[in-house]
Parts: sequence; C-alpha cells; structure tokens
Amino acid sequence: MHDLSIVIPTRNRISDLTLCIESIGRQTELEDVSIELLIVDDGEIEEKVLEYFRRVLGRLPQAELRYYRKTKPGVWLSRYEALGLIDGEILLSFDDDAELDDPLYIRRMLDTYASDPSIAGVGGIAKGLSSSRSGKLLGRLTCQMSASPGRLSASTLAGSLLLWGETENIFETDFFHGCNMSFRTSALQDMKPYPWMTSYAVADDIYMCHLASRYGKLVINPEMKIMHHESPSSRDKAGRVARATAVNHYYLLNLRKAPVKNYAALLWTLTYLTGKATLKRNFNAVSGYASGILFVLNPRKDKYREFMLD
Repeated sequence: MHDLSIVIPTRNRISDLTLCIESIGRQTELEDVSIELLIVDDGEIEEKVLEYFRRVLGRLPQAELRYYRKTKPGVWLSRYEALGLIDGEILLSFDDDAELDDPLYIRRMLDTYASDPSIAGVGGIAKGLSSSRSGKLLGRLTCQMSASPGRLSASTLAGSLLLWGETENIFETDFFHGCNMSFRTSALQDMKPYPWMTSYAVADDIYMCHLASRYGKLVINPEMKIMHHESPSSRDKAGRVARATAVNHYYLLNLRKAPVKNYAALLWTLTYLTGKATLKRNFNAVSGYASGILFVLNPRKDKYREFMLD
C-alpha cells in the first residue's frame, strides 16, 4: 500500500515523458511518503529507458516505477484502467508533457489534503495561462468560461481556468486542469469505461472531477504550479477533436442532469467555434464541429442511460 500513486498516460513521447519524470525525481520533503509511479502506455518504451526512469526515481526516499502497456488506446481508458492497478490513497495524474519546476509541488499537495479531510481532490495551475479583459468578455458571451475561476461555463467548458493565475488563496472548484490533478482514490469509484470516450478524451478531467465531487470538495491550490509544455495540435486531427468536444460535453451534461438551457448553451458555443474555425480556414475543425452539432440535435442518438448515475 502506497501513500501516493502517480499516473502518467503516454504515447510515444519519450522526450516529454523523460522531462516529466526527471522533475518528479527532484521533489523534496517526501521522506515519510511511499510513492508508486505508473506509466500507462499506448505506445512502446524500451527497457533501457524504463531502467533510466527507475534510477531517476531512486533519488526519492520511497519510490518505485511500474509500467503498463495497454492494448486498447485512449486517455480515458488509461485513466480508468489505472485505477485497477494502483493502491495509493491519493492518485496524482500528470500529462506526459508536464514539468514540476517547483520541488515542493507534491509536498504542498499532500499538505492540502491533510488540512481538510473533506477534500476529495486537489489541483494545481499551469503557468502562463491568462486572458485579456476583452477575451474574458468574449469567453463569457460564448459560454466558454464563467465569471468565477472555480465554475464551469453554462456549456460545461473550462475556460475559467484562464482566471486561475489571478488567484492567491485556495478556492473550491468544479474542475481541474488535466495536466496536473489529484484525487483521493476512493472518490473515483464511480468511473466507468464510457464508450463515447474512445476517441479524443476531451473533457476527461471534467468528468473525473464531476464523479469525485460526489464524495467531497475539490480545491485549487495556487501555490501548486507546473510548466505545461503543451504540444501543438495537428490540423489533421482537428476534426476529430472538434466532434469529440460536442459529443463529450453533451454526455457530460447528461451526467450532470443539466436543464435544457445548458444544452442550448452548448449549441451556441459550438456554433461560435464553428465560425471561428471557418475564419481560420481550418476546415477539418469546421467539419468536426458541424458533425458535433448534428449529433447533439439528433433525437435518435444513443443516450447510454446505463452509464448515467442515479
């Protein structure tokens, strides 16, 4: 049994993953903390690379590396299957392109949990996220963000994370940034292998937060900051990402038992994003958003009621 399980889903991004694990190996004040780090791989990592990762983790007082190569791809499935493989009281998840440049990041996270037993999840902030006054206004008008840093928009988009850099104190939140988020493992007991999440796991972090919030409050600690070396998105994939934005947020509204006005907000957001992609001549994205809008409007789509919580 470990105090902390770190899970990193990855796929063929060795240089990013190496930077992430090296930064974990530089964490301090963890003498009393037993850690397992699980790499959940949709690609392939050579044994000599894994051996290097083990040496890096050997710098920590009590840490071990575990490696799991999946047969079915997908980030949501990686997160779901990881739950059956770890034994830590707390699950800490990083994107493989995250870097912990603060050596006290994990210590701050653990101290936040210790300060309040009712906390079910703790998230940090990626450096460099911000928005201008006009950007905030546009985000609110198009239902991509709310006026509060801890609240989702009416269409369940998480644009409000652009406000996090302006905060100084711990605050409650509806959602985390998926590049660095943690939960009490017991709070994720309702996770399921949702069949609509087999493509791009857009909003997977929001799904996890929604499920965990049934068992306690979620908080952001502004002192927990990381660097997120986010890889640029390929235009070839833009269509699938755009459609997944519509599909995944539609089912998220189902899970949240949202009123009709929230579905209307989602359609308004998707319409705006379609127009934005058109102006940028990103026609793969335009096609994806249009397909997503038709999906939301289709009364005959599968409602997957067996996956919706009571």
